[in-house]
Amino acid sequence: MDPNRQVHFQAQLLNAVEQAVIATDLDGVVTYWNRCAERLYGWSTEEALGRSILELNIPSEGLPQAEEIMTCLRAGKVWSGDIVLRHKDGHTFPVHVTDSPVLSDSGQMVGIVGISMEIGDRVRTLAALSSSEERLRIAQHAGGIGTFEWNIRSGEVMVTEEFCHIWGIGSHTSIRVGAFEELVHPDDRHLIATSLASSLKDLVAYTEYRIIRQDDRQVRWLARRGEIVRDEAGHPVRLVGAVYDITDRKRLEEQRQLLMQELTHRVKNTLAMVQAISNQTLRTAPSLEAAGAIFSERLAALARANDTLLQENWSSASIRVIVEGATRPHSDHGRIHVSGPDVPLGPKQALALSLTLHELCTNAAKYGALSVDAGRVEITWHVSGEGEDAQFQFRWQESGGPPVKPPQRKGFGSRLIERSLASSFGNQAGITYEPTGVVWRIEASLTALQEQAPD
Repeated sequence: MDPNRQVHFQAQLLNAVEQAVIATDLDGVVTYWNRCAERLYGWSTEEALGRSILELNIPSEGLPQAEEIMTCLRAGKVWSGDIVLRHKDGHTFPVHVTDSPVLSDSGQMVGIVGISMEIGDRVRTLAALSSSEERLRIAQHAGGIGTFEWNIRSGEVMVTEEFCHIWGIGSHTSIRVGAFEELVHPDDRHLIATSLASSLKDLVAYTEYRIIRQDDRQVRWLARRGEIVRDEAGHPVRLVGAVYDITDRKRLEEQRQLLMQELTHRVKNTLAMVQAISNQTLRTAPSLEAAGAIFSERLAALARANDTLLQENWSSASIRVIVEGATRPHSDHGRIHVSGPDVPLGPKQALALSLTLHELCTNAAKYGALSVDAGRVEITWHVSGEGEDAQFQFRWQESGGPPVKPPQRKGFGSRLIERSLASSFGNQAGITYEPTGVVWRIEASLTALQEQAPD
């Protein structure tokens, strides 16, 4: 081929490519500038030829890589990297540049050829991707969700930062699948094996299991949901999924189950108590009308005690609230005087005390101190000693009423009082029928009276 035609052909070829091609001598003076360079940098070929490359497309703050580039080129190597250059109109933009040394026949460097390509779209894409990954990381951390991808063939598991946080294993990006086995609770390792086998058969697999975190050794409940990715032949190649901590949910479920069991137990006990009150009331009442009234009053006393216990989640009840609630229907004339510190009682003792005080008030209103205007009732209690040695003393003392004689026949109220004494307050409690008025007392260990186990 004619040398002139060959040069022309090469020029056409370089003008046709989609990258800017620029050649300079060792002083940086432009010796070649193709059409793509014109479009990319805004300078025409006529404007660029013979001018220093530094005047054409290097930002005013200079090129930090200039020394690095020249060192690489003088060593006969190609330099490639991303740099920010300047357009003729002044705006800057990122480009990917590949600079190569031009060598003479003797191997001496005589010039430089640079090929550059605008990468604004790529930079924006990478920035968007980085922003998206950051949003995903924040979302995973806020939601407590860690994601993973298990390469079934290689055994490698790619994990996220939140995944590592959930397992307490420090910061990793890739972990061998076997590394998790020792962190799974021994009682739940069979669930993992079953889940993996199920995952290989089904498209989506879900399982819940406990782990013992590596860093703080806490036992946590995790839920894992994964989806199998298969190759063209249908063979499983990857398991992609997420894990999240469900410990709080599990604890709530356990608490709910305990509450349901307690509620069932208490409802049975309450119904049994209501049935006993009903049977005994009907058996001893002089008429159905009287039985209805007495039964309603006793149910009201039981309801007041239950309301007090419900306010404290059935763990305890204030003795002052119990006493004031049980005596309120009979205290409108100020003849019942209450004195004592606020002491919490267990649920069993609170119910017994409430029902007993109701019966004492009822009997006092019919036959005792509250049946006359001059009568009065003193209710006092106090605690002596401390800790396990603390003793509780309670006293009901009637005075100013009709002379008292022991009953010839014990009704339901009297039997209820005696049974309450024996079952709830032990043998250190009793009732006496002194001529001046009925006395009911309790002397028992404070610890025993504050037991929270319902009966």
